[in-house]
Amino acid sequence: MSQPNILLIMVDQFRFDWMSCSGTWFVETPHIDRIAARGIRFQQAACNSPVCGPSRCSLAAGVYPHRVGNLENFINYPLEQPTYYQALRQAGYRVAVVGKTDFHKGDHFYGMNGDLPLMYHLGFTDPHQTEGKMNAAFRRSQLTNFDMDPDNDNHIAGPYQFYLREHGLLTAFVEDYRLRLAKSKVWKAWPSPLPAEHFHDSYIGRKSCEFLEQVTSEVPWHLFVSFVGPHDPWDAPAQYVDAFLDKTFPDSIKDTLDNKPEWIKKKVKKQTEGMSEQDVNQVKRHYGAAIKLIDDWVGNMLNSLEQRGLSDNTVVIFCADHGEMMGDHGLFQKSTMDEGALRIPLIIADPRETKTGTSGALAELMDLHPTILDLAGVEYMQSRLDGKSLVPQIKFETEHHKEYQFSELNNVRMIFDGRYKFIENHNDLNELYDLQNDPHELVNIIQDCPELAKRLVISMMLLRK
Repeated sequence: MSQPNILLIMVDQFRFDWMSCSGTWFVETPHIDRIAARGIRFQQAACNSPVCGPSRCSLAAGVYPHRVGNLENFINYPLEQPTYYQALRQAGYRVAVVGKTDFHKGDHFYGMNGDLPLMYHLGFTDPHQTEGKMNAAFRRSQLTNFDMDPDNDNHIAGPYQFYLREHGLLTAFVEDYRLRLAKSKVWKAWPSPLPAEHFHDSYIGRKSCEFLEQVTSEVPWHLFVSFVGPHDPWDAPAQYVDAFLDKTFPDSIKDTLDNKPEWIKKKVKKQTEGMSEQDVNQVKRHYGAAIKLIDDWVGNMLNSLEQRGLSDNTVVIFCADHGEMMGDHGLFQKSTMDEGALRIPLIIADPRETKTGTSGALAELMDLHPTILDLAGVEYMQSRLDGKSLVPQIKFETEHHKEYQFSELNNVRMIFDGRYKFIENHNDLNELYDLQNDPHELVNIIQDCPELAKRLVISMMLLRK
């Protein structure tokens, strides 16, 4: 059997329950659902770090973030660390990326065409790397500087800024982000000044479709499509937001924060003090609108595959780098080990397999590293990896995958055994939750179950060896 093409679609800060195939119906996602209808949806999938950079680097390397040496958001990927992109290229694959990668986020320069030499070293043959969502308005090499001269090439950080300048939209975009990030609360939301066709994710979607429409069949290919949304700032295009004007979303998880760590209490106070229910609902409208735009482009990509006759030999994977709190426990964004930030959508559709449905396996994002190599028929050394292939789950050869899920940042770690979640907060109160009886994580049982906590701590230490 010939090696399949592999289309990996990653979204940024996307909640696991904000797609209609998950059964919650916050927003209808008919095209993401098309992938789920043809594959396996992993209902308990988790990221290995609830922040963009460490999570994406962990996937590329197939090991936990601490082994990559990246536990925060602005550390460059170590050049000596192998990637699965390199392994695919060495096996004869054309390896493309469109969108953000966060592999050298500390540099904040991506090249006018998104094809710096670094990207070829990391394994890509056809790179088109863009800026991320939060820093798309920053000037080159200045992560907090909006003072951009649109006519100065030395201020342009990447291809999306270059595109906006060419269309006379860069100044309006930068001024809008200056207001959003410098003066406003994280929960403030209003439409982008950009038309939908020039929105960042539309740019990424269009470039991805161009690759799919033009790529030859001489060799197999892997396309990594990396959308920057639905990440904040909440600035979906007006034509998408208008579709949600009359929608009232379900309430977020309310929490008294009793027996929660102090750093979480401080984060809640900083993020959501003074916020009303109407404010939360407005954010959810923008979040849903950003998801709808992405879903439309997912549909365009799937249609491109069908029109070119590539669907029957293209594995399609849909995932996120991490989740989004979306008001749960009084929090937004990520950087915590709560379910909203930790859980991710993960769907794998292999047209060569007839099996479809859901899996309760304790899948982790970094498991896609060996999974993709397995799907491509590329050999690898399992002893070098922390990730474990999900191909046996796709084929329904076994229900068991891993004993634990593990996620980490520089100030917090988490281990989950399928029922109990232990969170180690550095220099603060630790947490233990029974997710079977307390799925909203409202009752910290750390004081009541010392032996259970000790068992999970020991397991965490063994995983980190």
